[in-house]
Amino acid sequence: MPLKLSWLKYESLTNSANMALLSLAGCGRERLFRTLEDLGIPVTTVRYYDKGLRNGMAGTFCKNLFLKDRKGQYYLVICHEDCQVDMKWLKSQLQAYRNFSFASGEELQSILCIKPGAVTPFALINDTTSNIRVVIDQSLTVQSALLNFHPLNSEETTLITFKDVEKFVKYCGYQIEIVNFQHMYRAACS
Repeated sequence: MPLKLSWLKYESLTNSANMALLSLAGCGRERLFRTLEDLGIPVTTVRYYDKGLRNGMAGTFCKNLFLKDRKGQYYLVICHEDCQVDMKWLKSQLQAYRNFSFASGEELQSILCIKPGAVTPFALINDTTSNIRVVIDQSLTVQSALLNFHPLNSEETTLITFKDVEKFVKYCGYQIEIVNFQHMYRAACS
């Protein structure tokens, strides 16, 4: 059963397993849900299951990569979870300086206040560097598309529309850059 989370009232959270989910690590998780509510963004948050165990869970699950170029510019890249990103092509499209590398666990913690495996656009609420470019695959930008992102921890997933992701990202002081990734996806992702 989905957990509809709200800052003022947590519904369907009567058992200890659900209560434990609310206390998982993730800097500012309560602040995140309060902000979403203040922005009028409805979300549904449920326990996260690996791909083979989802049994019809709603929405598109997204891959979120936190990258940096050789000049220290960070990139939050969002695409469909099954697609493999051609880093050289992406570097060229974004005119990044030299090659990309993945941000370290220490950088994830110090910049976004999250652990590896929990990269999400929701972590932008914690950023203090203002040095992140937010890039999303065009195929995910249908205004009514339902997308799944971790809510600052990898144990849950939060369902949200692209329109509301865009609203949240703008609230955090960022603009989304839309890039058409389709030509570099494996045929299964087209």
